[in-house]
Amino acid sequence: MALSPFSWGQQRPPVRGGASATAGRGALNDPNAPKRVYATSHGVVKSISKSVLMVAMDDEHEMKFRITRKTKFISGDKNIKASSIESGQSVAVDAETALDGAFEAVRIVLESPATK
Repeated sequence: MALSPFSWGQQRPPVRGGASATAGRGALNDPNAPKRVYATSHGVVKSISKSVLMVAMDDEHEMKFRITRKTKFISGDKNIKASSIESGQSVAVDAETALDGAFEAVRIVLESPATK
């Protein structure tokens, strides 16, 4: 007797939306919170231009983030302009990897010295 690899008893039921679908995602009421999960990097701004943010992670490592029209700039609980960010300031960058492998900044948060 041969057993089928697609036995009815081994299939999972489909997951439906509902209250449990949002469990564990944190504060859902924060309008500045990213809609997906992103990698967050912390560092000091080395340079910023209209399209690129360079962040020094430590004395030996730097990361380059692409700035797009979707990038949000935040200080505290307020949206700010990109021109408000200067070299030497501490930032947290939420980023995603683009199709070409570059890091795209989704959200750049200006950190106060007490945040570190």
